[in-house]
Amino acid sequence: MSSDREGNIDLSQKHASAGIDFEALPSKFRQAVGRLNDTEIASFFGLGNKGRQSFDSPGFIATESEDVMVNGNASIVLGLDRPSNRLSGYGGMGHSHCAAIDIVAGRLGAYAVSKTTEGDDVLVNPNFKLDAARVYLSQKADVDGYFGLADKIDGSTSPEDPRSAIALKADTVRLIARENIRLVTRTDKRNSQGGETNNSFMGQYGISLIAMNDDSDMHPLVKGNNLVDCLNAILESVANLRTLLENHLEYTRNLANTLMTHTHTSPFFGIDNAPDYKGLIPEGVDFILNQCLNVEIPCILQHMQETNSIVSDYLEDGGGMQSEKFILSKFNSTN
Repeated sequence: MSSDREGNIDLSQKHASAGIDFEALPSKFRQAVGRLNDTEIASFFGLGNKGRQSFDSPGFIATESEDVMVNGNASIVLGLDRPSNRLSGYGGMGHSHCAAIDIVAGRLGAYAVSKTTEGDDVLVNPNFKLDAARVYLSQKADVDGYFGLADKIDGSTSPEDPRSAIALKADTVRLIARENIRLVTRTDKRNSQGGETNNSFMGQYGISLIAMNDDSDMHPLVKGNNLVDCLNAILESVANLRTLLENHLEYTRNLANTLMTHTHTSPFFGIDNAPDYKGLIPEGVDFILNQCLNVEIPCILQHMQETNSIVSDYLEDGGGMQSEKFILSKFNSTN
């Protein structure tokens, strides 16, 4: 849809209603809209952020303890902890210290309608699965259970072990900082429930990155500097092993030279016999050549080049010039 320089929308194009979900309209609205022209459709749907029909805004079932601010299908609810109906959550159980703020845009998500096909009003409770986008703040909540999150790892909440919580849920979530973002845990000696955050077991205070909501194969993150030290130590050990192999090759070569040229004393007047030119010497020469060409030279040249390449590609940060394969992140760190 095009617009002029003053921002006035051109309603003459037939695709003026593109992006509108006609299936979300009650049948009587669909019939009415089918008879409207583009200008009338634009008015009906509030094009340009003007007033519109609330065909995609279900009503909200509020409890007596809640203050609700509503505009269309966007709302802010101030009340007690509850993930669904009035009996749910710690508010439903009558707990103290369970205040909550629920900010929602798009209740029921793509399934949102204001009326049933029979024309009755659609009224809904919070729906942590279907509602399109939510920021939920609660003084006391089983937040992992409410949102159906993987809960087999340390630090997960449960009905018996709630915590204060802030949860963000949408199709996509962006945390944007103009300088940096820090994810910091265990800043206080006690949690919001009064429990002590001591050092007896610190696994629950970590930061878990869980893709696909699957915590069945979780691994600790690697500390990059320690990994570099470890790999350098391994490479140094391999280099020492190469030196030992080179020494071994030298000793066996000296032995081979001695064996090739050794002589025996003749029983005739104690004269030395000639070396075994027919058998031992050819075999010894082959042994020395093969050892030199197939073992010693590759050990000195090829292996050294390979280890040097590992260092330069993955481990060195010479003068701040990191290779593309450098194993440490330029920007991100963890403890």
